[in-house]
Amino acid sequence: MHTRTRTIVAAILALAVSVAAQGGAGGKPMPGNTRTEKPGDKPGDKQTKPQLSAAAKAALQSAKETAGKIKGQKGQERTTGLEAAAKTYELVAVDFAAEPMAAAQAQFAAAELWRRHGSPAPAEKDFLEAARLDPARFGQRATLEAADMQRRQKQNERALATYIQVVAMDASSSRAQEARLWQARLLQTLGRIDEALAAFATAVEAAERPRALIEAANWLAKALIQKGDLAAAEQALAHADTTIANAGEDDPVEAGRLQKALAGMSARKTLQRAKDKQNQAGKDARQLEDGKKGDNGPRR
Repeated sequence: MHTRTRTIVAAILALAVSVAAQGGAGGKPMPGNTRTEKPGDKPGDKQTKPQLSAAAKAALQSAKETAGKIKGQKGQERTTGLEAAAKTYELVAVDFAAEPMAAAQAQFAAAELWRRHGSPAPAEKDFLEAARLDPARFGQRATLEAADMQRRQKQNERALATYIQVVAMDASSSRAQEARLWQARLLQTLGRIDEALAAFATAVEAAERPRALIEAANWLAKALIQKGDLAAAEQALAHADTTIANAGEDDPVEAGRLQKALAGMSARKTLQRAKDKQNQAGKDARQLEDGKKGDNGPRR
């Protein structure tokens, strides 16, 4: 039972082990992200950062002060304040459309306020606009936020596509890993468990840092338990244990924290409960069978 699922997960986990073992300077597994040179870059080149005009700075500061008044507000007063502050930032974006850097900053701030307001539709719109106007600063960050807003609106297919877009922007970033996990979790929520398992396994494979590996393996194990494949879930947890043990963390404090994180993986308790339930079901079945045999036996 579940042989195909187990085979797929085993193959991906084996690949993850191979990638981790080969990566990193000095052969150390699970390296951090490194900067890759872009076409046209020259050694020693310094990028000139665009500067905001004095007027744009003043407008953004004024909008920030408006947003600052929300602190301490509650109920309807807070709701009204968030809406007013968001619209103030949106007006800044319109007024300084000729300065994409300023407009993008204003759009992103407006989107954050709409998110806090509980209005995912305008938040999504402003996040996407910020990503379009200033992709260098807000591209991946704002697109990830937009995907979350789509998910909250139950626009599931759009959200799944946007999470894929986030990964494509920079596959090695922490935001890409977050997008992978949300994509998998959404698939799981939708009942598309086999697709979710593949997505979680991909997140395990892509994890470049120990904590990211632990988080992804935890989600994968829980999805496998949901599928009913307890053996594969145990394998996913064992993979996390082995990979962290082989990571060679030099800092004893961090090594201790990683061991604590491993021990605290919620999938371990979930797996134990599933095993206990399975064992009890087997015990009940045996007792029932023994009872039937007893009923059919000779009576005195």
